[in-house]
Amino acid sequence: MSFTPTLTTYAISLHFPPEVNEIITSAVKSISELTGNTFILEKKIPPHVTIGAFHAAKKDEAKLIQMVEDFSKNQAAGLVQFSGIGDFNKKVLFLKPEKNEFLSKINSELHAILLPQFEKAENGYYLPEIWFPHTTLATRLNQSHFSKAQEIAKQIPLPLEAVVSEIAVYQCSPFAELKRFHFSQ
Repeated sequence: MSFTPTLTTYAISLHFPPEVNEIITSAVKSISELTGNTFILEKKIPPHVTIGAFHAAKKDEAKLIQMVEDFSKNQAAGLVQFSGIGDFNKKVLFLKPEKNEFLSKINSELHAILLPQFEKAENGYYLPEIWFPHTTLATRLNQSHFSKAQEIAKQIPLPLEAVVSEIAVYQCSPFAELKRFHFSQ
């Protein structure tokens, strides 16, 4: 009988400059105060766009982080343009960025490098052909909370642009930022 180590889920995410973070965080806080749904604040999840989710053995964590660091050295800053508000089944409310060339390319290149070494996670939702980029404003909403949260989200000034020049590796459960890198180009 062979032993299979338990796998950990890791997310690779893009981050925004402080002025965009303030706009998004302000909306998240307002939604949390109005609905009592504090999940994002409690977990200290910063504004981001996840571009990949992978399963790896804990012993391979350093290798994953190193591969993302090497990947970051070949990336140039890019523009993310939020054009609207969206939702997943009225349970998750998010800012919707345009799936532009920058986002499509970085998502595709990351998967080309990491998939040969690590398993896809999150049912493959971040794979290039089915990935739907989003920045979560609230999650685990009930119907009453969703309507209230949507009213706050509509106050975010759109379109909203962010220059992305950072990438981070997260452990998903328990949630923890492991390492953040600046793009080198």
